[in-house]
Order: sequence, then structure tokens, then C-alpha cells
Amino acid sequence: MQRLSILIIEQSFIIREGIKTLLSQMNQPFSMEEVDEFVIDLPKLLRKTKPNLVLINPKYIGTDIVLPRTNNSKIIFAAILQGEIEPNIKSKFECCLQIDADKQTLSKQFEEMIEKGAGKKKIQQNSTLSEREISILKLVALGLTNNDIGEKLYISTHTVMTHRKNITRKLGIKTVSGLTVFAILNNIIKAEEYR
Repeated sequence: MQRLSILIIEQSFIIREGIKTLLSQMNQPFSMEEVDEFVIDLPKLLRKTKPNLVLINPKYIGTDIVLPRTNNSKIIFAAILQGEIEPNIKSKFECCLQIDADKQTLSKQFEEMIEKGAGKKKIQQNSTLSEREISILKLVALGLTNNDIGEKLYISTHTVMTHRKNITRKLGIKTVSGLTVFAILNNIIKAEEYR
């Protein structure tokens, strides 16, 4: 799973901490740069922090600001909203995060942002795994043991363990729950399949 690099521009400490907690509970690896004051030079801040997701309270960037877009790096800009916002400001953002929403809604909003941010990277990450590794990852995510996977694919348990070590090395994910989240986010399994 790719580490998400986040820049958050929000004065409220409690909102920033809540976002960190939610991402941690989603098993989403991330690093976060925090800015708790009005930003005058957003392009300079973006060059310095190099985020792939920027969460902004629109109050802290000004109404006349233009969010910089470049062709070579995909940055998702998401508004941190509490209540309604003017349509001309809302249209500047790809996503909106309603902070007064319930946990399930917020998690879904984050998943959508992460998917948008992953875009092409998601496909490239999948292609680093062989077809056999993807089939093993799918079975691991569905909760099968090494023995069960070996029997299902007609390979030895030792071979399954070798493939799992390779998957862990390539993806940098060591836990079954992390592999499961990766499999769901990368459409290797559907969330409904996981029980």
C-alpha cells in the first residue's frame, strides 16, 4: 500500500487529530504536514511538502486563490467543510470532507479521495505483483491459511510462504489486515467478499 502524503491546512487541532485517527483506523499508511494559519503562497508550500492529498479549510486560503494543477504530479485538493459553502469556492476542489458527518461517511469519503489520488499508481502497484502473487494475495485477504491456499492452488505450503514473503516485500505491508485493505482498494477483492 502506498504511503499517502497529506498536507492539511486547518486551524482546529481537534479536526487535524480526528483526521489522523480516522486514517490510522483505516490502516492507511500516511505522513502528514500540518499548517494551522492562513496560507499566502500555496504553490511554494506544495513544492516544499510534495503532498498527493491536500485537505484545506477554505477559510485559510482566501476566496480568490487558484489551486495549482500540474500535469506531471496528481494532487487531490479536498475541502474541509462544516456546513454549506459557496458554489464558486466548492468548484475549486475535487472532493469535500464534511467534518460533521458520521464515521462511516467520513471513511467512505477518504476511500474515494485515496482512490482518486492513487489513480495510475494503483495500476502500477498491481503490475509489480505476478499473477500468482495476486491470486495468493486474494486468498490471503479472504482469510485462507497457508495450508488452505496451497491445497486450493495445488502448490506446497512452503511455496505459498515464499510468495507471501515476496508480496510483503514488494508492497511493504506486513499484516493480513493491511493486505486485505490493499486488496480492496486495488479491486483485487470486493468489500462484500471479505467477511
